[in-house]
Amino acid sequence: MMEKSNYKMQDGREVMIRQLTVEDCEYNGNYEKMYQWLHQVNTFLTREFNESDLEQNKKQFYEFLSSPEKAFTIAGFFTAKIIAQTMLRYNFKKKKTSHVGNWGIVIHPEFQHQGLGFKLLQLMEQIAERKGLTRLEAAYVDGNIAAETLYLKKLHYQVEGRKKNGILMEDGEYRDVIAIGKLII
Repeated sequence: MMEKSNYKMQDGREVMIRQLTVEDCEYNGNYEKMYQWLHQVNTFLTREFNESDLEQNKKQFYEFLSSPEKAFTIAGFFTAKIIAQTMLRYNFKKKKTSHVGNWGIVIHPEFQHQGLGFKLLQLMEQIAERKGLTRLEAAYVDGNIAAETLYLKKLHYQVEGRKKNGILMEDGEYRDVIAIGKLII
């Protein structure tokens, strides 16, 4: 369990950050509201958040939230609404890769470019280290300049590979998926 903390964004708004629970998602339809803005930021996500998949995605997400042996999720809350979340996934049962965690992050469009992503990923790296992980991995879609700046320049991840034409964008254009990684020891 992580302690909750408050984070003052660059524009002065204050966000509460803490571990995300199923109860948080159920409160006042928070999951459905989060799913709506995930659909808005779908452009640079490798996973789709279509209305028709809501119940299936919700079930899978809740399984991760309820499985501390598989994942840890922290979220940013503004006026009791989930406005950001990052999930760290790991598998301690696979001996050869038990030191590796994989994360993803999403932030509501109205809260982007305020330093919140940097703060959430810094916290996630600290949690990963406490869990005994020594390597973190993630990926982003080529052309996502905000992700590239945050991951490579500010958090010092390294590009480790490129999956050519790894994602088909809504406009019919193919984009590469960039694999990144970092040792946190």
